[in-house]
This record gives sequence, C-alpha cells and structure tokens, in this order.
Amino acid sequence: MDRMTTIKGSLEVCVLSILYKKRSYGYEIMKELEKFNIKLKGVGSIYPILTRIKEKNLVNVMKEFAEDERPRVYYELNEEGINFLRSEMKEWYDIQHDIHSLLSQKASDLKEEEYER
Repeated sequence: MDRMTTIKGSLEVCVLSILYKKRSYGYEIMKELEKFNIKLKGVGSIYPILTRIKEKNLVNVMKEFAEDERPRVYYELNEEGINFLRSEMKEWYDIQHDIHSLLSQKASDLKEEEYER
C-alpha cells in the first residue's frame, strides 16, 4: 500500500488539526507534518492544501513580517474550521473503525506480526 496515496485524502484534516493547536505558516506546517512521517513532495506542495482550506473559509489568514523583514502568511483555524475538523474527525474514526472491523473478521487468520512495523 502506498502510504502517501492513503494519506493524501486526509491532508486537509491533518493540516487543520495542526492549526487547531496554534496558528502557523506553510513551512512550519510542513515541518509539523514531517514529525508524524507525513512528507510532502516539496516545499510548495503545502500551498494548494492551504489555498483549499482558505477558499472553504476554514481559516483566517494574516500577513506579518518576520524578523528578517520577509512577509510570512499565517493561517489560523476559525470557528467554521473547528466545526469542519470535528465533523471530519468523526468521519475518519468511523471509517477507521469500519475498516478495522472488516479486516479483523475477514483476515483474522493472518498473523499481526507479519504486517506490523
């Protein structure tokens, strides 16, 4: 199973969960994803995700200048984003439960050690 293909459909909710804890800018979000072994293809690949969540009005966007006077765009989860994240997390856990149930019932004769890291 290709890990990134599996994760790809969940990237928005992953980014929103990072923003739930604190406002962040693109590169900082990428670094946080990498801590959980979610590696995007390049630095620019976070921005389409951020654009989508911005267009859905899930975040507030602020431009500030860093100490080196470069502009930095910060994303902050708003109330609509929190509600969306809550809904998406419920859906994620429901799907995860259903898949786990199916695998447990239909492939229970396989040894766990064979597919654990």
